[in-house]
Amino acid sequence: MQLVKITYRGLEKTETIDDLVSDYAARLEKFCDHINRCDVAIEQPNHAHHKGNPYRVRIDVTVAKGHELVAE
Repeated sequence: MQLVKITYRGLEKTETIDDLVSDYAARLEKFCDHINRCDVAIEQPNHAHHKGNPYRVRIDVTVAKGHELVAE
């Protein structure tokens, strides 16, 4: 994969999260070998939230010929 861009909103950047996201992004190549770009946005929208899922993650993958896949 050519490029993985990780953006943090409302939380501090950590190398542990960077490594985890990079590992998962590399796994995507098993399913599609022509990924051009992978943008991952990790957000902690409510700092007081202590139960359930306190984070929101958006994954935006661009493949050959400009097709785009988005998951939240």
